[in-house]
Amino acid sequence: MAKKKEQTKERNPLKVVLSTHRVSYVHIKEPSSFEDDGDKKYDTTFLIDKDSPDVDKIKGAIKAAYAANKESMFKGLPVTSPKLWNPLRDGDEWLEEHPEATEYEGCYFLKAASKSQPKVFDTDKQEIIDLDEVYSGCYCRGVIVCYPFNNKSKGFGFYLNSLMKMDDGERLGGFEADPDDYDEEDDLL
Repeated sequence: MAKKKEQTKERNPLKVVLSTHRVSYVHIKEPSSFEDDGDKKYDTTFLIDKDSPDVDKIKGAIKAAYAANKESMFKGLPVTSPKLWNPLRDGDEWLEEHPEATEYEGCYFLKAASKSQPKVFDTDKQEIIDLDEVYSGCYCRGVIVCYPFNNKSKGFGFYLNSLMKMDDGERLGGFEADPDDYDEEDDLL
């Protein structure tokens, strides 16, 4: 019997495989744009518990992107400089300005985006065809890749490579249609 040849795959320090987190602002069916004239992208925001091991993975990817571009893109600015955009944001600070966003409490949040539509899988690693199954409020894993940028501003972002839906959750930012709402005859003219 021939010995299996071991393949050693070098780990990409910019790539992060996230554990399960709640997702918000899910735009994976159709691309969206923050600005009317901006590039449309597929994106989602991950709500990450502050004590999650993923926080260190994300910070490690940012540091790796910084180290590779410290002089060429950032002219020696420290990675912690407020002049550099950090995509890992504090949900408690966000909550101060957006008190209705209670799901951000105790979390960091991170938006990942891509110009190409991300692959979306179920827990059996089968591609999900009906992308309405993945919505703001459900729970997903994700594969994201850090990149540096230096255009109108400087800093770091994350590409959204793929998602794996792990579980359903209470929908965020909207209401579910309920046919029983039409049982109220008092509302008829």
